Amino acid sequence: MLGLDSSLKCAVSSLVWLVIASASVTSQKPVSDQDKVEQVCAAAEKWLVTDHTSKELMADTVVAVLKTPRVGLAWLGEQLPAASNAPNETRSKGLRSLCTQVTLEFLRRTHGSGMTFVGQYNPLKGLQPFAGDFVFQLLLETPEWYPLTFRVRLVPALRDMQLRSPSVARLDGILEIVNDKRETTGLRNALAAALWQWGKPEHARKVLKQLMAETAEGDGEDRVDATLFLADYYNVLRDYKSSARAHRTAQALAKASKVQLPPIAFYAAACVQALQGDVDDGIKSLETCARMHASPDLDRSLRLERSLFEKDPEITVLRKDKRFAVLLKLAFGEAKKADKTDGAGKADKADKADVANQAGKDGR
Repeated sequence: MLGLDSSLKCAVSSLVWLVIASASVTSQKPVSDQDKVEQVCAAAEKWLVTDHTSKELMADTVVAVLKTPRVGLAWLGEQLPAASNAPNETRSKGLRSLCTQVTLEFLRRTHGSGMTFVGQYNPLKGLQPFAGDFVFQLLLETPEWYPLTFRVRLVPALRDMQLRSPSVARLDGILEIVNDKRETTGLRNALAAALWQWGKPEHARKVLKQLMAETAEGDGEDRVDATLFLADYYNVLRDYKSSARAHRTAQALAKASKVQLPPIAFYAAACVQALQGDVDDGIKSLETCARMHASPDLDRSLRLERSLFEKDPEITVLRKDKRFAVLLKLAFGEAKKADKTDGAGKADKADKADVANQAGKDGR
């Protein structure tokens, strides 16, 4: 329950955590999931026992919950059934408002990470069904405080959380958007890919047909761009074989037309090759990307983040190859040593500021 028992449990958990934290630093044991749960519980309790009006405290709590998203979101999800049984209690309302802000912040951070991969939003499954219902609401019944242009960002989250076809009512709402030509092409195409995943491929097939037609139109540069768009859409559909084939075609067209591809085009090719398990071709594409990136003449706007090479799950298999370390150094040079403590402090402050700002915008 969410009453006194929860408060006592958090108090005990906090005491246990303080004892652990004060132990000899020489042990340096890794923090266990149980320790992380206790930290989340203690942080959430500080919010839940208040009148839920402090934006600063809300921001602090959201940052604490998302310090380890998988653990924090799962813990929050475990508290929701009790809140559903007593929806009008102040504590329950505080929990739902916390879940709302945590979901919004997780969406914001994940979208802003600079990476896109299948399963990226899986931690939100720990907050189901709340997270799924909330995201569908943002998409289909968009409140005034949520920008319409942000709806396209919701689709990858829905695809990770909603593996099977949603309800008829939600499908109808999605189809209404897909068929509405007043909506942006990006949103309509993203939702067509979601429908493809849910066993309704006809809309994505229309997108593919249009993109294929565009690969044969215009001059060399136009055809290269269209082919890269086609490769990207195959990737969105998770048809990595077709995506890799389209990337090869784009590279051949670019060579024949003397069109200079940007580094990201070769990085994207490396990703789909890696997802197929094609390590050698993936390394070759990544090498081309790295050599271009190493050029001092490369425009700053075309440069990639080192974190893509180091953390992107799509090229995990390439990072295991002994040739990868050489390519990483070629592209970015030696890694710079950073003050981890100072960096973590700055990151926490930035995260709290972002959450407080978001809370102000949506009024929740």
